[in-house]
Amino acid sequence: MSRTATAPSVQIPGHPDLKVLSNAPMSNMTTWRIGGPADFAVRAGHPDKVIAALQWAHDQNLPVTVIGGGSNLLVGDDGIRGLVIIARTPGERAGQLVSAEDLGAETRLRVAAQAPLSWVGRYCCDRGWAGMDWGVGLPGAIGGATVNNAGAHGTEMKDHLDRVEIARSDGTLESHDRAWLNPTYRHTRLKDSSQPRGVAVTWVELLLPKGDPARLKQLADEHAGYRHRTQPTGRCAGSTFTNPPGDFAGRLIEEAGLKDFAVGGVRFSTVHSNFIVNDGSGTAEQVLELIAHAQDVVLDRFGVRLETEIEPIGAFTGRRGT
Repeated sequence: MSRTATAPSVQIPGHPDLKVLSNAPMSNMTTWRIGGPADFAVRAGHPDKVIAALQWAHDQNLPVTVIGGGSNLLVGDDGIRGLVIIARTPGERAGQLVSAEDLGAETRLRVAAQAPLSWVGRYCCDRGWAGMDWGVGLPGAIGGATVNNAGAHGTEMKDHLDRVEIARSDGTLESHDRAWLNPTYRHTRLKDSSQPRGVAVTWVELLLPKGDPARLKQLADEHAGYRHRTQPTGRCAGSTFTNPPGDFAGRLIEEAGLKDFAVGGVRFSTVHSNFIVNDGSGTAEQVLELIAHAQDVVLDRFGVRLETEIEPIGAFTGRRGT
């Protein structure tokens, strides 16, 4: 399908709630509030809708990019070619995206990729299911947390992940165990693909040990409070760099004198130096320039190469390596 062949809004046949928008601004779809428009975009609040959108894009010969909550993403200033599937559901409607099976000492929880990570954390704590309290207060959705093996407070997604279901770019489904993902620190095999966001996580299954609901709720509140005190809010995307072995990226950035250092409309936060905040005028190119500068300064000062945790997607003008 050519970029001019589609009207501003097209309905995917058989799915009246799947409306494909053309020239859709991606800055509204990421927590950084940065990025140019997608050729086409559609919101898909359930795995079945993601599959339908993938099949439609395949029939139209469109490349596909799947995003979830929009955190840890940097969309290029020139936008994204093809169809962007926005796989997310607000917390107030996420109850339809989970089912649980009591296994005695554990609970098997099946969760759709669209469910917000923080909501899942609270949902589990309220029911006395341990293992997901670390996610309370974090942005993003379960699908992205699985792809990136997200984690905090000494726990990662892989620690309680049992199985993952994915949809290929033509909509075909596959089910795999945790080992297939080959999860490591902030990484899985789904990030190794030549087009990692052309494959969609649809469902995950978690094995969660039973715990004390009161204690788990207390932990969730502590985690949320800690993040409120130590991490910036507003237009930011989470941690910019992964922590190098035995150290912290934020400490290195601050010791290098880069706390509050700015390029255009983006700067390293004064609250936490491993976060880049956007004042509302920032661009993707400015973020890449700030990242490259920090990498150069930290390498020169400490001999440590900082690796990015955020993921650039889309088209960048004069793109620099990250």
